[in-house]
Amino acid sequence: MENTLKTISKYIQPTVYILLLIAAAGFYIYTLGYSTNWAYIVSETRAARFYLASQTANRTLSQVGFAGVILLLLLIFSGSFNRKTFFFSNIVLSILSSIILMVSAIMTLYYNSVLEPMYRAITELEVPPHLYQVRNTTKSYLVFEFGNMFSIFMIIVSILLMVFIVYKIRVQKDRAQLIQKVVKSYEQN
Repeated sequence: MENTLKTISKYIQPTVYILLLIAAAGFYIYTLGYSTNWAYIVSETRAARFYLASQTANRTLSQVGFAGVILLLLLIFSGSFNRKTFFFSNIVLSILSSIILMVSAIMTLYYNSVLEPMYRAITELEVPPHLYQVRNTTKSYLVFEFGNMFSIFMIIVSILLMVFIVYKIRVQKDRAQLIQKVVKSYEQN
């Protein structure tokens, strides 16, 4: 049992940070392709209101996603993936990464809840079906569905990261107390 716990605790840190890597990088890649399916088609039609709203959402999401990638790079450079003892910077960067992941997920859920009904309401008068054929695509809602599912994943990873940070702080405090006890007992002998 003790060996199992040691093995699990040995892999918790890299697992949590690999999930963070997947979530942050995946979200940024998602934002790069967010409006690809409809951008050219809708921009050429009378559905300009939807197009402008989707471009604003895309720009905002990609900026937040880019900030998440920068934080992720800082976490990599600070050794958070495998450092045994976290410094204040590791803790702050991890908390900021968790917050930005949560914000990204909430913003994606919000924008998708606003934009998907707008996209569904676009009529054939606004966007003729032949434009989809010319661009070799179809009217698809996958970007919204994938974004919503990925947002749930990001929320889970964000919560896992916060739980891990609390765990890591507790382990470090326990380790520091143990070292103090050993030093005191050594000084007394």
